[in-house]
Parts: sequence; structure tokens; C-alpha cells
Amino acid sequence: MNARRVWIVGAGKRVRETALPAFLSLPGRIEVAGVYARGARELEAAGRRFAIRALSDARAADFGTGDVVYVAVGKDAVPAVLERLAQFDRARLELLIDTPVLKIKHVRHAHLLEGWKRAGVAEDVVHLPWFETVRAAVGDVRNVTFEHSAYAYHGVAQAKALCGARVVCARRVKLGQGAARREVELDGGRRAAVIEPRDYAHGRVIVEGLGGRLTDRLEAGEAGAVLAPILEQGTCVGFRAGDVTTRLAPEEIALLGPDAPGASVIARMESMKRVAFRRLAAEVAAGRGGYPIEDGLEDMAVDWFLERFGRWSAGGLRDLRRPAARRLWSGIGRLAR
Repeated sequence: MNARRVWIVGAGKRVRETALPAFLSLPGRIEVAGVYARGARELEAAGRRFAIRALSDARAADFGTGDVVYVAVGKDAVPAVLERLAQFDRARLELLIDTPVLKIKHVRHAHLLEGWKRAGVAEDVVHLPWFETVRAAVGDVRNVTFEHSAYAYHGVAQAKALCGARVVCARRVKLGQGAARREVELDGGRRAAVIEPRDYAHGRVIVEGLGGRLTDRLEAGEAGAVLAPILEQGTCVGFRAGDVTTRLAPEEIALLGPDAPGASVIARMESMKRVAFRRLAAEVAAGRGGYPIEDGLEDMAVDWFLERFGRWSAGGLRDLRRPAARRLWSGIGRLAR
């Protein structure tokens, strides 16, 4: 199988510190064809130097059938980038777009996400490497609490992925002094909670399933299994939860950052997300695509409505999976221009 060629649009921190190292760790499966940005310049990342071309200079001949276009630009720049890419034969190309896909005021541009051979979202948190350890340890996940360990639309995606369920409804309650609690009900009676604000260094996760309860940091008086990193020479090489152990691949270990030896699993989140992005990229390379566009838009909408109105529910005019809801918010976006 030939390597998938990936064209990167964007040259910010996300590209430099996460995407490029992950893509380059998949030789034979991923080939970085080039990098586009607003203007031409040079970029150094993952020990290599790249000549960035201006997106305005891109030509149809640059793209081959089956190529992947990864878009990682500022939220307000997304519509203009998608408009530019719409000038090419998208039916031959796969789109991989960073979160949150579109802002609510830009939903009117959702048609630009259509017409591609495949389109998906670069939502790496659904591939966090400790998820498999948790599922093996507790079985069917029924409840999960992210204490200062999940953020905005990423938290919605994490809850859905870990529980393997769809969001039914959600609410956000302010707790005072800048803190808040998001309560998410998922189908099958599963529940998730997110305690804000996010603070990976001091946060933790608590998971309850049919097979027990675990957390990556036990508080005084608590019982349950502990999800812990397996360390070899100070480097995380896998995870342990009770009798369950899982191992990272050598290429994944190479992507980890300089985490403190005593850091918890959640405190290692930035490193974990690089590994997760690599797993996402491997799915794309294998032709299975990224996180579904519909899920990415839903996660954005849930987050937006919780922030502003404190509530969200599936099936109504806040549900962007429904064509009527997309038409409504597209119209509001046009009026708000």
C-alpha cells in the first residue's frame, strides 16, 4: 500500500508541535507533501525544515487523487480556507479539519464540508491511548467524571468516545469563583461530568463501569483501582489499571514530551495527545478517516449552547445534526454578519 500524501494548511503551534511530529512518525504510511499558509516562509519542526507556500499560490496540479488536505488554521480563517479549497476537485481529495470545525456563526459555510471524497475531524482526544486500558479494566463505562481534565468541545468528544454513546442532553451549572460543572446524559443511561476550569497538572479522571471504579489519582478515603503510567527509565511506556496493562508502540513513546516522572496520566495530557494524533493519522492512512464531521459540529454546538444558555438537548433546533437546525443557524449567521 502506497503512503497517503498529506497537504497541511496552517503553520501554527498545533501543526509544529503535534501534527507534523505525528505525521512524520508514520513513514511508509504518511508522506507530508507540503505545507501551505497565508504567506510563504520557512518552518522548522520535528527536526526538519519545510518551505511553506502561500495558499493563494496552490494549483490543481499540486493535488493527486486520494491526497489528504489537513486544515489547522485559526477559527475565523476556516471559511476563507474552505472557499479557497473549493476551487479544486474535492471529489478526489480527503479533508481532515481541526476542531471545532466551524464556529456557530459560520454554520452557513457547512456546505463547503461536502463534496469531498471523504471528510473528517482531527479530534485526537477520541484516540487517547489510556482509553483501551480503562475499558479493559472496568468494562462497559457507565459514568465518567473529568475533574479539571477536559476542555469545551473536546470534553464532549471524550465523554462520547469513552462511553461509546451519543449525547442526549446536557446542562452547565456555575459553581462560583470561575468554576462550573457540566452534566452530560448519554444514551443507554450513561453519564459524564466535566468540572471546570481545565487544569491538567492538578486534574484527574474517575471512571465507573460494570467491572469497577478507577481513577488516575485516589483522594484520601477513596477506594478503587488506580490508572497509572508504566515507567521505564523515567519514560511512560504504557499504562496499568489493576491487573490490566497495555503498552505503547516504540514510535509512540518517541513522541512523548519531557513529563515529570511522578506525573499522573492526566498531567501527561499534552504528550498523550501527540500519541492520540498519531493514532488518528494512522486511521486516515488506512482509509478509515477521521472523527465524523457531524460529531465535530455537534460537539461544538453542545459547548456553545452550554456556555451561553446552560442547556442543550438532541432533536431540537439546537441539534446541528438536523437539517432544519442547520438552516436556522445558517440564517442567523447571515443576519449577524
